[in-house]
Amino acid sequence: MLGSRGAWCAGRLRAVARAWLRGAPGGRSPALAPRRGAWPEPRGRPLGLSAAAVVDSAPRPLQPYLRLMRLDKPIGTWLLYLPCTWSIGLAADPGCFPDWYMLSLFGTGAVLMRGAGCTINDMWDREYDKKVTRTANRPIAAGNISTFQSFVFLGGQLTLALGVLLCLNYYSIALGAASLLLVVTYPLMKRITYWPQLALGLTFNWGALLGWSAVRGSCDPAVCLPLYFSGVMWTLIYDTIYAHQVYTLDIHRPEDCWDKFTSNRTIGLILFLGIVLGNLWKEKKTDHTKKNTESSIENQ
Repeated sequence: MLGSRGAWCAGRLRAVARAWLRGAPGGRSPALAPRRGAWPEPRGRPLGLSAAAVVDSAPRPLQPYLRLMRLDKPIGTWLLYLPCTWSIGLAADPGCFPDWYMLSLFGTGAVLMRGAGCTINDMWDREYDKKVTRTANRPIAAGNISTFQSFVFLGGQLTLALGVLLCLNYYSIALGAASLLLVVTYPLMKRITYWPQLALGLTFNWGALLGWSAVRGSCDPAVCLPLYFSGVMWTLIYDTIYAHQVYTLDIHRPEDCWDKFTSNRTIGLILFLGIVLGNLWKEKKTDHTKKNTESSIENQ
């Protein structure tokens, strides 16, 4: 009896010891474990390279405004910017890279105008957004930004965008100002038509006209119009994906819709790279042709 009781006590002691050791950091005994505070504790929010992480790491008073601009979801800015890059690339002289100053200028303008467009959209739809799960957390609908604050913020964005526009020639200033009508009225199109994607395409691809005129001083209809309307058709496709429709699309998986929607950034960048390489190849062919012409003249 004493033996069985001793075995039972030994088993209980081993169980207590194991639990005691597991409670210490790294499985060490409390005597060997570091004192509280000896390990450095993380401070602040972790930083990341994604746009959403950058917005999350911004000062809290600024975060609602950054989300109102959709800076945490930059795909819209890319889709607004890419038609500008195509046009600027096509307008470059043969054998030359695109104008880097224009590319940076239009990049800044794309961020500001996309932010202004999202602000206008959320101002128009604030009552509707409150009733939809996907949009109920938008800053205006959620009450994080008042209507007056959104007006002031919109004015600031448009003022900065005007500063960018004034860096261009007079023709481009007038052409760029004309796009403001599309920016303001696009959010209303979903209420009066089943084709709001068309209105979005007309708005988002305006840079196909503006980029060329910024470099050349005016639009060449033979180049700009096909590029513009091709961009409109491209927008019809990707915005339909965003609204759930396409043969290879799984409409029951939102992540699949989002992946296919954001893949258009890659497509746009590939097109831009093709334009740049094609333009550089023009010069090589031209030089080769010139040499052949000169040699043939000398032989004669």
